[in-house]
Amino acid sequence: MDMLAVGLGGGALAVALFAWLKAGASKARIDELERELRRRTDGAAEELRSELRVQRELLATVAEGGRLSRDQVLEGRLWSDASVAQALALVQADARVLDVRTPGETAGGVIPGALLIPLDQLEARVRELPKDGVPLLVCCAGGSRSAAACEFLSQQGYVGLHNLEGGMSAWSGPRTRP
Repeated sequence: MDMLAVGLGGGALAVALFAWLKAGASKARIDELERELRRRTDGAAEELRSELRVQRELLATVAEGGRLSRDQVLEGRLWSDASVAQALALVQADARVLDVRTPGETAGGVIPGALLIPLDQLEARVRELPKDGVPLLVCCAGGSRSAAACEFLSQQGYVGLHNLEGGMSAWSGPRTRP
């Protein structure tokens, strides 16, 4: 009988130990899930703040009499696409030009007066671009990298951004060697 009691007690102790270990593992998993949920919630809140900032900027542009395209509003873009004709007019009106192509690509010619900052260096060199509201035409070879540059610059508070549609492959204006 004493052996049976000791055996039952040992079994109960083993069950209790197992339950204690399982509870500890569950607690760790709950803590991990809480951290993940907090990270996701913080990320979602930051994304919402960013979207709200963009909507306010778009509304401010309209309030100041600026024109936005339907695509800009629907996509939440603070920059616009510029056709070659629009880009030529911008250049003739003394807009700044930013070329985000690589040095190998710009060796073939650039828009006169363009500031050359390859896209992969833009974040590190963004301070080279004044924030004075002067329109900025951004170009690359085909229009995709310059669109990414416009998006980045708009997130940094730059305004008056224009992406050259079709990039330098579509450009029919003057060129110069860098």
